[in-house]
Amino acid sequence: MGGSPHTLCVPAGCSSSDDYTVPDALCGVTVGSEPLAPLLPDGEKSVCSVSVDKKQAVYVTDGVTDAETDPVAVQRDALARMGNPQKAAVGDDARIADQGGVAVGVCTYQGRRQKFVTLVDLTSNHPVPKRTADRRKALESFLRAYLPKAMEAKGCRK
Repeated sequence: MGGSPHTLCVPAGCSSSDDYTVPDALCGVTVGSEPLAPLLPDGEKSVCSVSVDKKQAVYVTDGVTDAETDPVAVQRDALARMGNPQKAAVGDDARIADQGGVAVGVCTYQGRRQKFVTLVDLTSNHPVPKRTADRRKALESFLRAYLPKAMEAKGCRK
């Protein structure tokens, strides 16, 4: 994590006021702090793991759609806004952009074949990591860790 990274705190807390605890769960899904940490800027505290210093840094949304819908096509404009979306090996389909990404997993939900979709958007004007290649790698790693656990948490089975 080059530069001046935030410190990952243990439950007992950190000794410096410049640090905050990176949460293990995001939107009710436990993924561990490691995949999320590279996407968060330095700051004093995080709230709900998407805000740092009261400014939203990472926005994550997910949901279930019918099997015929192409979530990547539906998110085309959002992905274009995020910059240079490229196919990624996450779930059954995914695109990683410069400031976000979308991942799709095919599953059975309430007895029917469906698609589970996760969208992550780095909402900050100064997303981290600073280097785009590092940020894209961190986004892919986060989606790879988050998608299957989010699917499981929402009752969408492979």
